[in-house]
Amino acid sequence: MLPGPVNRYPNTAALLAMSMSTVALADPPAISGLRTGEGNLPVHDQSLVLHHSLEAFADNMMSGGPPPDGIPSIDEPQFLAAAEHSMDPNDRVIGLEYNGVVRAYPHSIMVLHEIVNHEIGGENIAVTYCPLTATAQGFKTGSTTLGVSGRLINSNLVMYDRDTGSLWPQISATAIAGERRGESLEEINLTWTTWGEWYAQHPDTELLSDRTGFARDYRRDPYGRYNPTGGYYSSDRVMFPLMTEDDSLHSKHMVSGARTRDQAVVFDLEVLAEVGLVKTEHFVGVHDADLGNARIYLRDGDQSFTWQEGQVLESASGKAFAADALPLEPVIAIEAFWFAWNAVYPDSERGW
Repeated sequence: MLPGPVNRYPNTAALLAMSMSTVALADPPAISGLRTGEGNLPVHDQSLVLHHSLEAFADNMMSGGPPPDGIPSIDEPQFLAAAEHSMDPNDRVIGLEYNGVVRAYPHSIMVLHEIVNHEIGGENIAVTYCPLTATAQGFKTGSTTLGVSGRLINSNLVMYDRDTGSLWPQISATAIAGERRGESLEEINLTWTTWGEWYAQHPDTELLSDRTGFARDYRRDPYGRYNPTGGYYSSDRVMFPLMTEDDSLHSKHMVSGARTRDQAVVFDLEVLAEVGLVKTEHFVGVHDADLGNARIYLRDGDQSFTWQEGQVLESASGKAFAADALPLEPVIAIEAFWFAWNAVYPDSERGW
């Protein structure tokens, strides 16, 4: 591991002269001076499963360098028609299809802002991305918004809501400090893919514009590159301490995980691409060849599926289904670096 945290503020790559000690929590609110007192942040009736206690998460929270909003969210995003793009097909994007709206968010922009707050089909949604853990996740925000707290747990982005200042680690989506402590955000599905794959499936997509209102060089990634992959994104080094570690996979190997209120699961994306379909005790993972990612479902003991010549077949009837259309209950799938998922959910069912 590196000897100290890296300044994640996008205009400098200098190392901060600061300790790795955890940050003391303020109560309440967890982030002071930023409270609006308004909002109805949507949360689950029953919180998502955790493999560490809330106290353990809080104890392992530390500064990532910038202060709250030092990495500024985009709160007034602009979008371009796909025809106006100048992207390479292999450039990475975060894809969203929700409430009849189809959009793509370039990695080159998200790496410098991490959160986009906006309305989609009548709902307020935050599209979030953590470059250190390669996690893209979408959250419903009601009448409030999310911001970058400047804190990290297991290298993962810790968000705060601008209603109460509560702190929300992105991967677990469950508040560890503030008035909403112990509650889990409602999520929407996002897709981590390439521009070429996304555009082929969604030629009517809109694209997040680099006219963000901030002076940023969106041609420069402070961590490395994805086209081709290099720098931090391919190194086995991790910048910040982890709560749990497992070297059975390369630290930056891409996996896809999911969790419910009771269980969590993780699938090796390379294995899933090779075999097409993998079952665990409570989940089914299916390879989506069109977007190069995973679709994850809750397993139903009365139904069985197999993979044959690129198709998902129901064993009883022989009926074929697309990867994104199995007659099972879908769950939010989150792509992540192996080290990051394992640090948060070390007891996950393993789909390999």
